[in-house]
Amino acid sequence: MRLITIKQFVIAMLIFLFASEAAIFYSFYKDARDTTLNLLEENIKVNIFNLKHFLDKNFQPKNVGNIASFLDNKINTNPLIKDLIIVSRQKQILYSTERARKLQIPKTACIPIRAIEEADIYHEKCFTFKVKQFDGLIPYYLTAYVYLDTAYIDHLIDEKGRKFLLYAVTYILFFSLLTWLLIRFILIHPLEKLRQYAYYSVKAPGQFLISELESIRYSLKLTFERLRKEQQELYTLSTTDPLSGLYNRLSMTEKINWLISSHSRSHAEFALLFLDLDNFKTFNDIHGHEFGDKILMEVSQRLLHAIRNNDIVSRLGGDEFVIILPEIRNNEHILEVIQRIQSELNKPIVLNETKYHITCSIGVTIYPKDGEDVSTLLKNADIAMYKAKELGKNNFYFFTEHLNKIIQQKIHMQRTIRYALDEGYFSLHYQPKIDIHTNRIVGCEGLIRLDDPSDGMVYPDALIPIAEESGLIIPLGRWIIDEAVRQLQAWQETPLRDMKLSINISGIQLNDDNFLPYLKNAVSKIDPSKLDIELTESVLMEQFEEKLVILEQIKAMGITLSLDDFGTGYSSLSYLKQIPFDTLKIDKSFIDDLTTQKNQSFVKMIISIAKELHLAVVAEGVEDEQQLQYLKQMECEQYQGYFCSKPLTVKAFEKLFSSSFCDQ
Repeated sequence: MRLITIKQFVIAMLIFLFASEAAIFYSFYKDARDTTLNLLEENIKVNIFNLKHFLDKNFQPKNVGNIASFLDNKINTNPLIKDLIIVSRQKQILYSTERARKLQIPKTACIPIRAIEEADIYHEKCFTFKVKQFDGLIPYYLTAYVYLDTAYIDHLIDEKGRKFLLYAVTYILFFSLLTWLLIRFILIHPLEKLRQYAYYSVKAPGQFLISELESIRYSLKLTFERLRKEQQELYTLSTTDPLSGLYNRLSMTEKINWLISSHSRSHAEFALLFLDLDNFKTFNDIHGHEFGDKILMEVSQRLLHAIRNNDIVSRLGGDEFVIILPEIRNNEHILEVIQRIQSELNKPIVLNETKYHITCSIGVTIYPKDGEDVSTLLKNADIAMYKAKELGKNNFYFFTEHLNKIIQQKIHMQRTIRYALDEGYFSLHYQPKIDIHTNRIVGCEGLIRLDDPSDGMVYPDALIPIAEESGLIIPLGRWIIDEAVRQLQAWQETPLRDMKLSINISGIQLNDDNFLPYLKNAVSKIDPSKLDIELTESVLMEQFEEKLVILEQIKAMGITLSLDDFGTGYSSLSYLKQIPFDTLKIDKSFIDDLTTQKNQSFVKMIISIAKELHLAVVAEGVEDEQQLQYLKQMECEQYQGYFCSKPLTVKAFEKLFSSSFCDQ
């Protein structure tokens, strides 16, 4: 349907109103004209009959001159009658008005006065009647011709019509104009204000006269006020962290971009501090997230208290905060802020009458030397923050190019690990475990290798820490389990069917909820007693109770457990007391210097503890005959190391095993 504007609608209504009024006025005009014509007709009739009556009584052919002047005056003063002619029986003109003296007797018939009632007076020019006379006692008749002034009559009627039309048009125009002005003032103008108000949402118009419009205006005003309030709330939500009330990531990014734009012209510097609370996850795990939120709110307030007036604090999410120092002249200013932050956070947080201590690690970047855009500054500050954590937490670290190089190497290694998992570049190499007394290979340890097409062979020391840090240890650990199970299956119908294979498990793998189901499904394909899992003491240092439950479930599957690098930790004896290990592996650091009395004593003690606990003992890193002889004297059961063999490919290991003995 075609839309029309209010103005078009009002104009159409005015035209309709104008036409309606014109029709009404025309009806009135017609009625008035008919009335006027009727009156005029009666007036003409009366004048003609009066004239006849006068002539009947006063006209005498013999004394026409006596009344001629009277008749002239009577005709001249009567605008309706134009001419009068009186004719004798002999067709002689006895009298005529001055205007008609040159006229002759009408040749056309005039309307007899007796037919005047049926005649159309306005279309007739002449009426005739008889004037009665006496010749003695004998009557006779003269003929009178009365000519009407049709021009005057038409003019009179037209003048009446023009006046009426003028009045009608004037009234209609005045009424229409007045109506238009009223509609414009009362309706159109307010509606236009409402339209502009609804479109631009600027200052609300004043109160309107019409209640419906006022209701709309008031409703719009309330709606826009509510919308402005909601917009402000949405803006606040979009720029403010709802928990702490600090700036959020979006707002922080805008402020850093503004600082970059400003400082790029003045060549000034500003600093960015990336804060991460140390061990905050422990608070959430032990006390719940609601408690953790209270800690975050308290930390937020302390950070605000520690900074300068023009510094900016934002919360990125979780326990990560960013502080922007817009004005710095040297590193001393940064150190002052860091010291105030550490001082504030070192104060205990009191919740529910209990004191809690929390620290943070801080990474620092400086614009423009450490980055010229937001993402680079944040990334490098994050790198520096993790370096601060590596230094022992509750610390800070300034970003350096050397640190960036190390991180880039880590990123490259992460990509390499992902690519190698997809393309199958990983393999297990097997280092034999030898019975010291029989010199036979009784087992092996599967050690992962990455044969990268571009970087060459990559060893576990370079792989595992990065895999653990990035979370790639989960898919990598599953690959190791699958490969170990596959190899044990392949050996089931060979002389190596009794071979015991050890693999290393990371603490991150133990924390994976899917680790136990995956391991159980994998070993269901083999004799689980052929698989041995090696754990270091560092794996057990955190969340010991939870990991103890997991290790007991592993033992229940029939898999054996070995404690790797024994003697390098701090709680080895307590682990041996609670965890059902099957084997102790003496760390290579004790074997390297076995010629010293002190190290010999340590090794003897470890072997003695293992025998008392009925545990097998394996010495790692044996590299020469002298070390092996010492171990024999101490009654160590097994060893592994380069003295027998380095880790070998599966074919090389099978060939070595086929010789029955380890050839030194």
